[in-house]
Amino acid sequence: MTAIPWQDEASTAVAVVDFSNLCPAPRSDADVYDGLHAIDRVVRQAMKQHWPRVSDLHLRLYGGWLFRDGRATRQWEWALPHLADFHSRRDGLRVEPELAHTSAWHPGARILGTFRTAREADSGRPAKAAQKMVDGLIVADSLRYSLEGKPTVVVSDDDDVLPGLLAAAARPTRRMIWLRKRAPGQSCNDQWLTSHSNIEICHAPGWPTW
Repeated sequence: MTAIPWQDEASTAVAVVDFSNLCPAPRSDADVYDGLHAIDRVVRQAMKQHWPRVSDLHLRLYGGWLFRDGRATRQWEWALPHLADFHSRRDGLRVEPELAHTSAWHPGARILGTFRTAREADSGRPAKAAQKMVDGLIVADSLRYSLEGKPTVVVSDDDDVLPGLLAAAARPTRRMIWLRKRAPGQSCNDQWLTSHSNIEICHAPGWPTW
């Protein structure tokens, strides 16, 4: 697939980040801060390597941010005050972070219920927490941004983003980067992406573990 004509002209990029996948079990706001710092570091490195002319990066962080009644989760409350620390320009790249709770296709639609609890059959066991719709938002939004012509980085170690990347590979989108903990070839379906010129799998080590 050939690159779109204005492949190298964009000055603004988007990073679509699965925060809950990369930092799955933060126990405190300090853990969340460490996760944000790791994401900021690896995304900046990727931008410098692949799109050095980009000057502005919209960093959208996806996770289980809201209950079905619209209340914010503890992870949201921990993360929100830290965002200002990462809203900065360094080495020519200005990063603008955001806790993504809307769809890029419908910015006015606030997506509720991305964090839910469900009690299992044994009533004596604690409720099980899970995030919902996050992977769907990530793949839909990444496709939207790449179709708009923005350099797009998908940051997730979850193979649930694969169908969305395959959809992007089938369209004349701007080149996208899949940035993850695993190296290329460590997923059983990587072969379906490596043949496309507008998708690149990149390894980003050094994530915090809890």
